[in-house]
Amino acid sequence: MLTASRGRLAGIAAVGCLVLPAACAATARFVVVEPAGGVVAIHRNTPEYREKALALMAQKCPGGYDIVREEEYVTGETVTKEYATEYDRVFEEVRATEEERVRRTVEWRITFACH
Repeated sequence: MLTASRGRLAGIAAVGCLVLPAACAATARFVVVEPAGGVVAIHRNTPEYREKALALMAQKCPGGYDIVREEEYVTGETVTKEYATEYDRVFEEVRATEEERVRRTVEWRITFACH
């Protein structure tokens, strides 16, 4: 019975990766790689994601590194549109409205230089 539960949990996790691929993607990645440093991007500036970024920078610069700049970087935007129609008592259209919301998509970027 315990094995079946674990199997179900693994199935749920796999479905989560299909539905929300960003949740299963690498938590830190190189955006720019140069001989003397580069830029690392993380989904959010949290301790967990930051630890992954620091590990990448340490891998690139075994002799140490300095963080030169940190910034929120806009990677794009998500547009959501909502439509609504109001009707009177005899089901004739009274008013139609459209609302558009734009949300920026961002990531945190860390620029670093090797010692």
